[in-house]
Amino acid sequence: MLYLSSVPNFLAGAPKVFSQEQGSLDETTNITVEKMLITYLTLQQKGEPETAFIGNYAIPSGTAECITAKIKDVLSGRGVAMARVVGLGSDGANVMVGREAGGAQQLRQNDCPFLVNIHCGAHRTALAARDASTAVRQVSAYVTTLNNIYTYYKNSPIRTYRLNELQKEMGEHDLLSLKQPSATRRLSLERAVKGTRANWAAVVSELREEEDAKNCPVAKGIRKRLQTYTFTALTHLLTDVLAVVNRMNLIFQKDDVNISFISPVVSMTLASLEDLMNGPGEAENEFNEASRDGRFCGVTLTHVDAQTCSSLRTEYVAEVTKSIKKRFPSEHLSIISDLDTVLNASRYPGGTGAADPLVQKERMLRDFLPLKRVLAGSGNPSFRESYGLLITSLGEMFPDFKTLAEVALVIPVSSVAAERGFSLQNNIKTAMRSRLCEEKVQNLMTISSAAVPLETFDYAQAGTRFKSMRTRRKV
Repeated sequence: MLYLSSVPNFLAGAPKVFSQEQGSLDETTNITVEKMLITYLTLQQKGEPETAFIGNYAIPSGTAECITAKIKDVLSGRGVAMARVVGLGSDGANVMVGREAGGAQQLRQNDCPFLVNIHCGAHRTALAARDASTAVRQVSAYVTTLNNIYTYYKNSPIRTYRLNELQKEMGEHDLLSLKQPSATRRLSLERAVKGTRANWAAVVSELREEEDAKNCPVAKGIRKRLQTYTFTALTHLLTDVLAVVNRMNLIFQKDDVNISFISPVVSMTLASLEDLMNGPGEAENEFNEASRDGRFCGVTLTHVDAQTCSSLRTEYVAEVTKSIKKRFPSEHLSIISDLDTVLNASRYPGGTGAADPLVQKERMLRDFLPLKRVLAGSGNPSFRESYGLLITSLGEMFPDFKTLAEVALVIPVSSVAAERGFSLQNNIKTAMRSRLCEEKVQNLMTISSAAVPLETFDYAQAGTRFKSMRTRRKV
């Protein structure tokens, strides 16, 4: 997956239609054996970015060389100078960010001297949660049990029906359905934990009935694991911890997120995790109060050991904290360090054809305090509002900061737009429609991405254009 961004209009004479563009590209395998490169561009007009679908292109392989060549072909075909590309975000795959021959390195060395490489914030968060779950043995075993529960009911409509009937008899309404944790879906573990927590009493009762009626060893094994104190305590612990982690994930998936969000969101998450390290959260407190006598929801728990579960909370939260710090190292959290490629002349390619600096450092240092005073006098606008002012109103007064504003607004924080394009393609080119050609898929994706409301669509203009495309037989 690749996400590209370009500097708006810093080259004199750049074509206007392409002077304010940011691109994002995603590659995946469709239902046949083709590799497809899904392309998005974010158009920035007067300080306001807008993401739009550009194309869905077949490529012969998923190597860095092949992807890089296609990127150049697509952007140059639209009149975008590669030297204006300043940002690249990805999911961290080696083919994209490899230090020796990854796509980012190839672009930076040969075509994009100002390229800033950013690993998608949503992917980093999901990987941190996965790493922590794998590192703690009890949590890894817990995830395995969740998969076993999901499979047990998914493969039997009769069991699912009995579970639903039990929920009605127990007066449990509006419960979440059981979910399967997945390594490829970012929020799946939290949803699986919530579903298990909501259905725990009904599942234990249904498993006991199955065990008594049919002497089913599978039902007995799952019920015994669910009825342990550790499993129920972990369910409530994970409810608290994953709520914190996934809140961070959801912030990075917002359409209006920018680089100013990264440091405060990570700091907020780490502070919330420190609170959980020092004491139980809301869900865990609720469980502790309800299980003081060794029973929970009317079910007797086995292997009760509150002290061990408290130690497990400390271990798991510490692993989550360590994983987040590893995925979001301190040197990557500073906006200044992210823009070091733009500001530091020593980072520019050497030899012939080296790029000229985008800004004049001495003039920037001179203009810094006057700029701060102007912004303060404008009501202390937010990051995005400040950069909008620099681009639209203050550019002539502070030209270097205008350039940095244009750069900062197009640097991607996540690759969510490309991920949505990935899902859109899979919804269109299904197993039943696997022979759709590249052009047809691209047209259908364009229509779906545009999402024009029916009440505003000009049917007359569309009909006129359709008729003019070629001579048609009258009926």
